[in-house]
Amino acid sequence: MDRILILDSTLREGAQAPNVRFSPEQELQIASGLDRLGVDFIEYSPIVSEKSGRVAQELLAAGLRSEVILHGRATIPDIDLLLKHDPKWIAIYLSTSSVHLEHKLHMNREEALVQTQRMVEYAKRHGVKMRFTCEDASRTDADELLQFARVAAEAGADRISITDTVGVMTPSSMHALVRHVRSALPSVGLDLHCHNDLGLALANSLAGIEAGADCIHASINGAGERAGIPRMAEVVMALQVLYRQRPELKATELPHLSRLFSKISSLPSDPFSPVVGENVFRHKGGTHLGAVLRTDGKAYEAFSPQSLGIKRRVVVGEYSGKNVVRYLSDRLGLKLSDGQVAKALARLKEKEGDMFEFEV
Repeated sequence: MDRILILDSTLREGAQAPNVRFSPEQELQIASGLDRLGVDFIEYSPIVSEKSGRVAQELLAAGLRSEVILHGRATIPDIDLLLKHDPKWIAIYLSTSSVHLEHKLHMNREEALVQTQRMVEYAKRHGVKMRFTCEDASRTDADELLQFARVAAEAGADRISITDTVGVMTPSSMHALVRHVRSALPSVGLDLHCHNDLGLALANSLAGIEAGADCIHASINGAGERAGIPRMAEVVMALQVLYRQRPELKATELPHLSRLFSKISSLPSDPFSPVVGENVFRHKGGTHLGAVLRTDGKAYEAFSPQSLGIKRRVVVGEYSGKNVVRYLSDRLGLKLSDGQVAKALARLKEKEGDMFEFEV
């Protein structure tokens, strides 16, 4: 597998979520954190308002190592607006499914293919690198999708984005679709923009990279329209843990970015959220906890809390066993006998619920 790129769309897709609104200062703060993490692209749309145009200019002037990619529709007015900011990368999108062509764009397929070619060629004449996004690709016939992708690539698009706009793909169907496109277009970059309406966005993204795509779109805490898109923390750790990819990404930034988004948006993170959820490294059950303490977490952790710059926590209460009492005794220098450990454990069992927790 080649190096997998990551595009963050918090400031574009995430900003389209209900009740999410960023000030210019907050947008720059988020972009700075993403840059420290090491994402390859930060996506932003300057066509929303005059304010967004000013922020786009500030992002491009900020000296970020991440590429800022400006996003708009496949129309000449939008492309001109993107080009006005003198970006290195732009992204334009056009629907490819029958339902979108008929009810959104009011075009037939031949007209949409001509529009694709004209708009890509128009953008490329201005010397930018660009991505062409096939919106609603997952509900487009595979051969017809390939036709759009081929036209865009031959017109000069550097990257093609395959989107599961309403989150209806399965990993196997995503793998087959990406393989179909990749086999015909071996050189063009392939992005994956998967929505999470059925909870499969991450699985579909991973299936897509196994089929030959080389860039995953994600956002902080999965923010986006409806159920959102893959969570950035899950994408980063999946690449590092499962595929041994991108070890240079600073995963220690992930908890900070999650908390920052929650604070700015006033949308709290789920404690059971993978990677950055409050409960991910909190251990409670007796035999479970004993194995955690004996193996420095390896018995029940897919990756270490240290990799995220945080601490493991032990929850003590009625579910505790002798292992945690013995551990506390040793840690505090109490030197409890076996009988004293048993007595302390019996008293714990008399209590209802969790009593306290501590870091290990």
